[in-house]
Amino acid sequence: MKVVYLNANSTVLPIKNGITLALGYFDGLHLAHQHLIERTIEIAKEKQTRSGVLTFQPNPKTFLGQQKVEYLLTPHHAKVNLLVQMGIDYLFVIKFDTNLARLPHKDFVAKFLLPLDTRHVVMGFDFRYGYKGKGNINTLFEDGNHRFGITVIPEQRINGEKISSSRIRELIMTGQVHECEKYLGRYYTTEGIVIHGFKRGRELGFPTANISTVDNYLLPQKGVYIVKVKVYRQEFWGICNVGNNPTFNENNNKSVEVHIFDFDQEIYNEKISITWVKRLRDEKKFASVNELVEQIKQDKENALNYINNA
Repeated sequence: MKVVYLNANSTVLPIKNGITLALGYFDGLHLAHQHLIERTIEIAKEKQTRSGVLTFQPNPKTFLGQQKVEYLLTPHHAKVNLLVQMGIDYLFVIKFDTNLARLPHKDFVAKFLLPLDTRHVVMGFDFRYGYKGKGNINTLFEDGNHRFGITVIPEQRINGEKISSSRIRELIMTGQVHECEKYLGRYYTTEGIVIHGFKRGRELGFPTANISTVDNYLLPQKGVYIVKVKVYRQEFWGICNVGNNPTFNENNNKSVEVHIFDFDQEIYNEKISITWVKRLRDEKKFASVNELVEQIKQDKENALNYINNA
């Protein structure tokens, strides 16, 4: 997959044999997004064009102040990796800034879609583009001077519930990480760098890796979780605490500590990924360190029982 970065002043060159484009921001690349992109690839094959995704960086809603500080389900690099796996030929990333925000919807199409030699566009039913989001499925055909076809993907549902990034964020923020799989088609995963901590876990007999989360990933609600940890291209099970270590009266920012099962290597400064499988319990303040140790033993036992019976 070729990644092309553009902005409002870029000169856009045509794609040989034309292109079928999926339009959207695609945070999370959930099942509805995947359906849209798979349909894009199918149409590209039918029309014998290349396939592409056209997206924005940063999130337009965040830039325009319609959404608070952005916590992401899939930061840019994660989105790129997932699109590579899906088999897309081109990813066009347009810098969303004031210049782009002011671009009228017809000019947006003339600036980006037409010069690419776009033969077909695939978009969600609620996609908006151009100044103040005035461009939509009803304006696109005219804006493109009837030069490309359009496929609109309707709202996608599972068991009557709309598949959306907002729904997935809600599940993560309330600790219901096991429910994310049915919307994402995979477990929710974050990434981070292993940093030095207080080494209390090792003193307690449960060494932990302290994780500094990168790229503004959205973290789950405070609590203890069953997780999969990927480090050195290997995957291990573990339990992870998200919280403020109340037993030790630490009122700092939300921290992430993971105890990796059957693992005893130095991994400081290494990048690791954490896949959130299931929530075990709330974070608690214990009356003594011994009480905390007993609870960690129970957490590990509960996690292993779940893993062995999954």
